[in-house]
Amino acid sequence: MGAYQLKLNPNQMEAVRTVEGPLLVFAGAGSGKTRVITNRIAHMVLEKNIAAGKIVALSFTNKSAKEMAERLRKMVPKERLKGIILSTFHSLGLKILKEHITKLGYHETFLLFNANDQEAFVSELLKQKKIDSKKVPPKEILRRISYAKNTQSTYENQAESNELDFVANELFSLYEDGLKEKNAIDFDDLILLPKRLLAEFPEVAESYHKKYNYFMVDEFQDTNQLQYEFLSLFRGSSENLCVVGDDDQSIYAFRGSNVELILNFETQFPNAKVVRLLENYRSTAPIIAAANSLIKHNIGRREKELFSRIPSQELVEYYETADEKEEAIFVTSKIQSFLIRNEFRGNQIAILFRTNFQSRPFEEELRNRNIPYKVVGGYNFFDRKEVRDCISYLRYVANPKDDYSLLRILNYPKRGIGPGTIQKLQEESFHKNCSLFDIFHEIIASVDYLPEIKTKVRQEIYQFVELIESFKKKFALSPKLAPVLKEMITQIGFEREISLEEEDERIIKARMYNLSELVNMLSYFEDEEERTEKPKIFDFLQRLALLMEDEPKEEETDRRVQLLTMHQSKGLEYDLVFLVGLEEGILPNSRVIEGGEAVNEERRLLYVGMTRPRAKLFLTGARTRRKFGEQIESAPSRFLEELSRDAVLRFPLETESREAGTLNFLEELEKLKVS
Repeated sequence: MGAYQLKLNPNQMEAVRTVEGPLLVFAGAGSGKTRVITNRIAHMVLEKNIAAGKIVALSFTNKSAKEMAERLRKMVPKERLKGIILSTFHSLGLKILKEHITKLGYHETFLLFNANDQEAFVSELLKQKKIDSKKVPPKEILRRISYAKNTQSTYENQAESNELDFVANELFSLYEDGLKEKNAIDFDDLILLPKRLLAEFPEVAESYHKKYNYFMVDEFQDTNQLQYEFLSLFRGSSENLCVVGDDDQSIYAFRGSNVELILNFETQFPNAKVVRLLENYRSTAPIIAAANSLIKHNIGRREKELFSRIPSQELVEYYETADEKEEAIFVTSKIQSFLIRNEFRGNQIAILFRTNFQSRPFEEELRNRNIPYKVVGGYNFFDRKEVRDCISYLRYVANPKDDYSLLRILNYPKRGIGPGTIQKLQEESFHKNCSLFDIFHEIIASVDYLPEIKTKVRQEIYQFVELIESFKKKFALSPKLAPVLKEMITQIGFEREISLEEEDERIIKARMYNLSELVNMLSYFEDEEERTEKPKIFDFLQRLALLMEDEPKEEETDRRVQLLTMHQSKGLEYDLVFLVGLEEGILPNSRVIEGGEAVNEERRLLYVGMTRPRAKLFLTGARTRRKFGEQIESAPSRFLEELSRDAVLRFPLETESREAGTLNFLEELEKLKVS
């Protein structure tokens, strides 16, 4: 036995030593999947004397491919790894194209278009067709073109259901031909074109079949049909295919992943060996028991049950709070208590949520307590574009002399006031030593003032001034400010503009939720008990300025609490995890109404979140949430009922009334605040 294999359990060892023929490894969460993959490659090279140049190991992210390479370098001498392919599907596709793209009629020095290049090109095509890019956003056309390419079809054979489909159909061939004329490819082509090469040129496929004999795919549950077909052509008749994954962690259906590929592997390969890695080395036994009790409710999954030998008396705890503010207070109080007692470091604590908009109250409470934090893979709440834009409108309504805010919002949403016009206006304000708003009033007062400003632009300036003056009065006279902010967001047209910027309905909804959270902040600000008089919009802006200024510094990275979505948490682990927002409409998502695969995927997402912590897991939910300033009743997530009563402590306790339970919770909260 090689020294590199000393820490493997019997099931892991079986997977490592199975080299020939098809192999399906069901690798449960925290079961040492990467260790098995790297040990298997090391075993093949060092024990079986298989040349590394015959091995292809594919993963889905550059990060995981890099991690595999780093681990292997510690196990196998560098010279013995020569020629091995450790890469993503797209990197492999690029390698094939670099070697053979000329066969498809491209020049050797082809360009790979990024998203900006693609958008600029589609805008150019729309202009040629005299189609207004405001009515037909380039991103929407690109989304449809990408779908057509990935489903290996065009819109020519489909009934156009709307104008965007019709335009996509019209532009599809122009886009493809135009790319080729420019000797360029896009990201989708990194799978499509290599697949075409392998299918149309037998000599190309044969050259790879002779060169590579052993294939491995990590995270196989995330593979889509196109990637699988590409791999099959690349692999040829070799049955030395090892796939590693877990159907219980398939959470990327929205990206096209097909969980059926891993579930049907044995149908595709009747002689496949199946190995189950079920011992979890990450989490305590109570955490794994709770996760098992949830995932067993999924329909169509492969039967398996994780176990952990890590003992603990700490059960999973679920807390139901009054609203999202109390939820944030509870979570951050707990975090503060753990940090003070030095039980966990900040960077080993994570708050996991279903969607990004949920982060706002937690960010605010962490700032209030001076606890450094990091929003993983995204912006902090106040860095999000729509939030900054909305705050700029508020600042400008409060102070029309604020030219800095004006320049941000003057042409957002687009009003046809271009850079040239803005430059003329700025030059005039500088010359007259006054604000841009003063210049606007002069333009409105006299058609002869600045005659180079076109009539249409003058009309837009007039409407903009009317908007600002109108909301200045409303904020001054209305008994409550939050409803006015909600009305302002609607009247400005944020949703329409965001819909033009984004092609994904989920992203549009998430960005609008961020604006909803800003309204909620103002609503909470107005409702603060110690307030003796009606607050002004200036007061709220000052509060925001303090919150925005108190940004965590980079040198504090090693101490920062991590805030991230459950999707982003996949593959990560923490000592202490808070899974928040366990309510119907959040988790499961509002798109899920009844049962079916959509519910299965949401349950898998919660399962992924529940298997991230090593030592302690808290679940939380709220009885009410604010949406655009209004308090809305929330129903507890259906998944809570599926969790074992033996594995999860519930607060308020089910044996007490809701009022008594809430009282106990508030008493506990007060103790934490004191500590």
